Amino acid sequence: MSDTRGFTITEVVIAIVILSVGILGLAGTAASVTRMVGRSQQDGKTASLASERFEILRSLNCTAVAGGSSTSGQYSVTWSVTDVTNGKQATIMVTGPTATGTRSNTFTQIISCVN
Repeated sequence: MSDTRGFTITEVVIAIVILSVGILGLAGTAASVTRMVGRSQQDGKTASLASERFEILRSLNCTAVAGGSSTSGQYSVTWSVTDVTNGKQATIMVTGPTATGTRSNTFTQIISCVN
């Protein structure tokens, strides 16, 4: 009976295959997380621009609230205003760049005109 220690070539190959599958899974997950982080940064920027526009519209006299558009860097902001009971409904669309083109996010809010 021989007292050799070590691994057979079959065991080494199986270990390498299992390790490779794990590393490929990690690489795929890392790429997905990177895309999600980039998208969340863009969504945060669009939400910030919309919030800023809502604050500007809220600061105006209700009779002066009207639709319009503006730009902020690579982002385009357009808004429309419609009359509702006791106020105005403002709809803001922010369009910004993505890795594959552009993407638009729409935000809607009621601006109260009751004193």
